[in-house]
This record gives sequence, C-alpha cells and structure tokens, in this order.
Amino acid sequence: MQLDIQKWMMINLRFFFIFALVVNLHSVKSQCASEHNIGEPKTKDEDKSDYSKETVNAVLNLKAQYQFQCCGFIKAWEIFVSKDSVAGRNVKVQVWYKDVAGNDWNLRGENIIEGTNVKQVNVKEISTGFRIRPFFGDYIAFYEYAGSVITYDDGGGTGDYKIATFTSDHTTFDWDSVGVSNNRDHAIHARVTPSIAPTFTNLDDTVAISNNDVAGTVVFSLATIDTDPEDVGLLTIAAPTSPDSALTYFELDHITLEVKIKSGVSLVPGDHLMEFTVSDLCSKSSSSILTIRVENDPPVITSLSTSSSTTISEDLSSETLLHTLIVTDTQPTTCRLLSTGVPFVIKRISGSTTFIMFSADYGIFLSTGASLDYEAQNAYVLDLSCTDNYDDTAGIYTVYLIQNEPPSINGLPRATDIQEDVIVETTLYTFSVTDPENTVVTCSVTAITPTTNIIFMKPSTNFNEFDIILQSNPSLRYDLIRTYRIDIQCNDGRRSDSSVFFMNILRNKPPVFLNLQTGEIVLKRSIEGEFIPAYDLYVYVTDGKSTTGPRSLTVHVLDINYVPVIRNLPLPSALVVSENSALGLSIFQVSIQDNDGADTHTYTMTSSPSDGVLYFDINSANGLVSTSASTNINFEGVSSTSFTFTITVTDTKDSASQNLSISIANQNEAPVFTKKAYALSVDEGVAGTTLADPSYLYQDGDNGDTHTFSMTCASNVGYFAIAPATGLITLATDIDVDAAGSATSFTCTLVVSDGSFTDSASLTITVNNINDNTPRFSNNLFTYYLDINYPLNTAFGSTVATDADTGTFGNFIYSIDQTSLGTETFGIQTNGDLYLKNSLTSYGYGSSISFTVQATDTGSLQGTSTIFIVIPQTTTTTTTTTDRPITFWEYPANPAWVIVAGILGLIIMVLPCYMCYKNGFSCTWRGRPGDYRERIQESSEIRNTQNNNTKGNGLSPTWKAWKWYEQQ
Repeated sequence: MQLDIQKWMMINLRFFFIFALVVNLHSVKSQCASEHNIGEPKTKDEDKSDYSKETVNAVLNLKAQYQFQCCGFIKAWEIFVSKDSVAGRNVKVQVWYKDVAGNDWNLRGENIIEGTNVKQVNVKEISTGFRIRPFFGDYIAFYEYAGSVITYDDGGGTGDYKIATFTSDHTTFDWDSVGVSNNRDHAIHARVTPSIAPTFTNLDDTVAISNNDVAGTVVFSLATIDTDPEDVGLLTIAAPTSPDSALTYFELDHITLEVKIKSGVSLVPGDHLMEFTVSDLCSKSSSSILTIRVENDPPVITSLSTSSSTTISEDLSSETLLHTLIVTDTQPTTCRLLSTGVPFVIKRISGSTTFIMFSADYGIFLSTGASLDYEAQNAYVLDLSCTDNYDDTAGIYTVYLIQNEPPSINGLPRATDIQEDVIVETTLYTFSVTDPENTVVTCSVTAITPTTNIIFMKPSTNFNEFDIILQSNPSLRYDLIRTYRIDIQCNDGRRSDSSVFFMNILRNKPPVFLNLQTGEIVLKRSIEGEFIPAYDLYVYVTDGKSTTGPRSLTVHVLDINYVPVIRNLPLPSALVVSENSALGLSIFQVSIQDNDGADTHTYTMTSSPSDGVLYFDINSANGLVSTSASTNINFEGVSSTSFTFTITVTDTKDSASQNLSISIANQNEAPVFTKKAYALSVDEGVAGTTLADPSYLYQDGDNGDTHTFSMTCASNVGYFAIAPATGLITLATDIDVDAAGSATSFTCTLVVSDGSFTDSASLTITVNNINDNTPRFSNNLFTYYLDINYPLNTAFGSTVATDADTGTFGNFIYSIDQTSLGTETFGIQTNGDLYLKNSLTSYGYGSSISFTVQATDTGSLQGTSTIFIVIPQTTTTTTTTTDRPITFWEYPANPAWVIVAGILGLIIMVLPCYMCYKNGFSCTWRGRPGDYRERIQESSEIRNTQNNNTKGNGLSPTWKAWKWYEQQ
C-alpha cells in the first residue's frame, strides 16, 4: 500500500509540475525561482535500451522536458546507467544552445559523470565553481566518448532528439544538419538551483566628505560579494540612480568601482543618495543605497589671527576702513556686525572681488559722522560673524581710542615790563602753541584784570603762534595800575589749554645822581619754587633823625621753574584692555603741561595690586603706557581684574602724580587638547556597548566653560556614537569583524568645543575579533544509504561545517559521538568525510542507525548534526550513496502512521454516508418513539406509562445507543 500511495503522489506531483511549468513558461524565463529538475523525472523508468549496439555517441534532447526554462546552476545530474556499461565508465553530460541569430549551436558547458553503479540510478553532485549555468531555451545533451552509459526508453511525441557521432570534443556543432528522431526519452535529468543574488558588502552606508574636496576625489569604493563562485568577474553594476541631485556631483568609475567627485562642480552641503544595483548573468540583482554626506567647512576668518585690534583717535569722524576681513571658504560668504549701538559698520569694500577659496570683500569701518568720546568710552569690543549660509564663524575685533591731547601753550606764564609813557602799538610777547594732533589752534584773551581793552591778541606769522599786543596810546598810569593780568585760552576744537601773562607798568623815573649813597638789599628767604615774576620794593633812607623816601625798586624773579601738570588723568572711567592683547601694545599716552619748555621729563609708574607692573609698562622718556613686552595678560591668572596705576612725572625739580585705572576684559579662549592622540579597543559586539573612558586631557583658559565632544571617522559613518557631555564612546551599530569587508581599525577625529572655539585630537579604535560564532553544519540531518557490506575505511559521505569567525577562531575539528552505538562503527576525517571503521553486518538488513557529528572550534564552541544511516533491505552488493536529507517516505516510521491515519479517515468519511442512507437522506429527527412526548410529560404520567407498557407486553422498554430507531 505504501508503494501505491507513493505512486499516486508522484503522478499528482508530476501533473502539478507540468501545470506550473505551463503557467509560468512566459512569466519566468530569465531567473530560476526554486530548485527543480529538467529532463526525465524518473530516470530508472527509462532503462529499456542503450546505444551500445550503435555508433551513436552524442545525443541532443529537443523534447520540452529537456529544455531549460530559466537561468540558474546545475547542482546535480541524475542518470540511469545501462546494464551493458562498465563500472567506472565516464560520460559527458552537456548543455547546448543556439546563438541569438539562430544559426550556430554552441556548447554552454559540460560535466563528466562516472557511471559507478551499473543498472542503477547514479547521482553526481556538482561542486560549486564547476556548475553549468543554463539559460532559458538551452537543451540537455550528452556525449558518451568512452562507450555507452545512459539508457533510454520509448516516449511519445515528435522531434524528440538528435543523434550524432563525435570523433572528438566539440564546442560548436551543426545540429541543424542532423535529422530529428522521434519517440525516445533518455534517462537523464539535471537538478537546477537558482543563482544567488549578488550583494554589496559595504552598503547601505553613509560616507562624510568636505565640501572643499576637489574633483576626482575618491568618495567611496564599492565592494560586492556573490556566493556563487561561477559569478566571479561576471557581475555588472548598473549606472547609479538618485532621488536627488547626487548624480550632478558624483559619478561611478565602472572599472575601479570608485565613486568620485565630478569635475567642474561645487559641492552643496547635505545628504546625497545614490542607489546602486549589482546583477549576475541570470539577472539576479540587489540594490543598496550610498548616502554621501557633504559636510560644510565653516568660513575661516584668517585676518583676525594676525590683527584683532587697532587704535584710532577720538577726533576721527569720517568713514575710515579699520580692518579688511580675510575670509576663506569655497562658498560665497557675507559678514555682519553683531554688536549694536556702536559707531562702526561692516560692509562690502567698494570694488572688491570674491574668489573661490578666498573672499576679501568685507571691511570694518568707522561710520560716517561718528562721535567718539574717550572720556565716555575708551574702547569698543566688536562682535562679528561671517557666514556661508550653512555655518557661521564668530570673531572679535577691538578698537581702542586715543584721547585727544589738548594744545600746550609754550612760554607762559610770563611777565613783561612796559613804561607807563609808551604811546605806540607794542608787541608785548609772542608765544607758540603745540598740538599733539597738529591741528589748527585758536587762542583768545578770556579776561584782563583789571578790566581794560587796551590789550588784545592776534595770530602771528608762523603756524600756531600768537602775539600779545598793547594798543597805541594806552594811557598807562603807574600810580593807578601797576600790573595787568591777561588770561589766555587756546583751543583745538575739543580741548583747551590756559595760561596767564603779566604786564608790569614801570614808572617814568626822573634823572638820578649815580653817586648817591646806596643800601644793600638781600634775600630774606629762598625763592626756589617761586612763581611770582616781580616784586616792588619801597626803600627808605634814615640817619636816625630824619627819613627820606620811599623810593621804589622793582625786583624781577628770573628762571622760575613751573611744576609739570598731567592733563589727561584721571580718566572718567577705567581703561578697558582685553586679555591676550598683543605684547607691547600701546594703550595710553600720558599728556603733561610744563611751561618750562626746555625741561626734561621722566615718567614712573606703580601699581595696586602690585603685580600690575608685570602686565603693563610705561616708557620713562615719553609716558607711553603699553602692555608688557614679555608677559601675556590672562584674565583667569591675574590677581585682580582691576588695577590702579599711579603715574608720576618729574622735571628733576618738581613732580606731579595722577592715577590711571585699567580694567581687564575677559575673552573666550579655545579649549586645547594637551594630549593629542588616544587609542581605545573594544570587542566586536552589539550596538550600545560602551568603550573604556578615554580620559581626555585638555585645558581651557576660561573658568566655567561648558565643553561638548564630537567625533568624525572619515568614511566610517554610523559605527560609533559619542556622548556630547562626557565624551564616552559607544557602538552605534552592531559590529561583526567576521563579516566580509569589515574593518578592525578605525581612525577618528575628536573635537572638543566650548561653543565658540574648538580643538581636535586623533583617536584610533581597534575592534577585537572574539569567538562569537559556533560552527554550523550545512544540514541538521544527513542521511546516507549504505550496503551492509560497504567496504571499510572508505568515505561514504561528507559533512560540511562552517564557522563564521575569521582567524584562529574560525578553525575547528570534526569528531563523532557514537556512544549510543556501543562501538566505533564510523570514523570522520579532518575534512569532514565520513567512513566505515567496522562492519555493518551486526546491524542487519533494514536497520537504521543514527549518531552525532561535532565541529568544535578553538574557543570550545561546538556545533552538531545528526547522521542517519539506512541499511536497505536488499542483497544487492552495491548501492547508491547520496548526501541528501531523508525523504518523507524513506523514514521507516512515516508510512506506518500514514496508513493508520488513512484508515481512520476513511471510516470517518463512510460512516456519515451510511447513516444518511439509513435515514432515507432526510434531515427529519427520527429518534425513539414518544421521545418528544416523554419530555413534556409529568413524572407521574411517565411512571403510569411505563407501568402500562410493562403490563401490556411483559417487557421493560430498553434503549440501545447503537440502534437506529425509525418512526413507528
């Protein structure tokens, strides 16, 4: 019965296969979707005859069942070997096709089969790398160059095959010249398996590049893999497609498989997607996405690194270019001033031109009509920004003001004598005015004491010189007014200087005798430091009895020393100086006034706190205050951010002192890695794995700055993630170094940022290969059919195991666990081949044996598979050995339970039919007589009825479950 069921299933399967083939004939012509046989399904049924009695040795099968319907690989051949053949005789099984033009027949490929088992089915598994790739429309043929091997039998139809006699191997043959023969099926078929679609080993992926990269730069190199070794060198990659503008900027070199930047393009920052498709000769293909992330390089303001400040006079009011911003970027840049309410502006320099990689067309200008006031604000810290519309770069530029120095009146105060009887216009004195800015000075008489209008002033012939003039006929009277004080003020338009001039009136003296006795007049005290230019002495002469006088004597004090005066200190507010200002930067000019024009002055300076003199110097000769020539100003390192300097000027006789307050302004300073290279290692593993703490070493001159971390790893995007706050690194994706094309070392760039400035360091991450894959057998169950007399120490099958680990962890050894057998019946070689160590006779015909094979790698991980040995119930001395999974019907237990299940199913199907037949094929209830009535009777009525029935026939009614009651 088992054979009948198998035959019935085979007939139905054959019918289904033919039906499916017809349905899909036109829809699936290029690719094989699943494994199937092409040729005679049951080769053993075609064993009637062979070509041993003919000269024919080449056969081309033209029947539909021998024609390939799709593209794939022949993984196995099955033939039935003739009884007249010789064991070990070879036959070449072939695939032929007609060229596109339909003219010539060509040999697609061939395999050699050794007819080992005579008068039996012989199966030849074809190793990968040697498989024939048939295409749609190809035909099966064979060439029995060593003698007849394959059998045939009668078959229906016409145009079945062609036969020829080859004297040698042919790669082309004119089969069209050979007549067609009919009604013959040959015992051969090919097992066709689909080709495996090739894939990209390094896609999908994301690669990051700079928008400054140039044409021809290799962005990415494609790598493919195909598990079909026959496809090596035959894969094709189609022209890439893109949902965006990626093809505008990038191209694929089909020879090197490199993705490059096109020439003549300017990269636009953002993600650009390219889809690539790789196909084999069967048109099996796969597609993957390459995302090219063009990262923008922000503008670089190079000019601020060499010049970040300037000094201008507070007198400046016209538009003035203070600084030219030199900005480098591949994108056009614009610059703007972020500071508000300041008399400065950033704008394009007239006539400038923008170049790629160099933009120098913006400048920092003093605004037209600016009103600068040193006393109100002595410095401006300008915040600015340059942008390329993708990223901004901030900068700081400082403008220091130089205070306008007032004019200095030279040679005053001074006094001159004039006779009271003068009548002509007289120039009393000519003085000069020095202005540090060399501007035109105006001078005027602001007051005359006592009040008079006989004295005036006018410009002299030389620049900034003025004459003090007494008008004609001044009517001077010594007895009424002896001295006039003239107050003079000179102004340069912003600041002024004042001084005084004294005009002493001399009496008109009568003639005197020169020989009169005179007295000696002496000084009573020192007149050093005296500022009164003249004294009138009244002299009396007495002889003790009478007195003569008074007579007047005027004494003029000469060489009066005037004390120098510091005119521009103290300041109304502290002078602001930024930290990290250039060494030796001039910040303040001390201005003095000394009416002794020939005096030499010396400047000194002390500080509170005392360490201020470490950061600032004063020129002892000219009073110019500047930053130290050797010590940098660090806001975070100074003892105080406010210093008071006492500046003293001396003319060797007298001195004057004033205070200068300086405030240190904090500036943001870039963080700096003090250790520039780091190395970490991590075992291959899953996303989220945290690497060891890198222990970054960096410093930032700014106290309290918050720092964030980021990293880039060139084209290796998406493998690692960094925590911005801590800098700890984790795996962003699963990393398996055993996968083809996987890297074990990654070079990354670390970046630390304080929000405005950054610094970078290198990081090398090594991914360690670990033993994370267990060896795996190609099948969980291997079934072999062995004759009970199979020879010892002869291989009968191969168990193939693989280990996905690379390196030493990928090595493993085979072993057998056959303890359940009680004896070492089987052995296994180092390549996984199984052989017989002891005879099978002790197990008997029809027996089945199972044991376990093991593959253990160097890390002690072990994979297993079950070996199932079937000893057929036959006395044939030779059998076919196949390495394939046991079929459903070949497993001994399956036919038994299928038979039992079939019988039960038959009973279940027949019983309802019989019941319907007995019931007259009616759906009316035909239960026991009175069954419905009994249900509605009272219990007393039921008892009465039962009693009556008992009395009537003398029998107790009995209901039998198995009996079918019909209606009475």
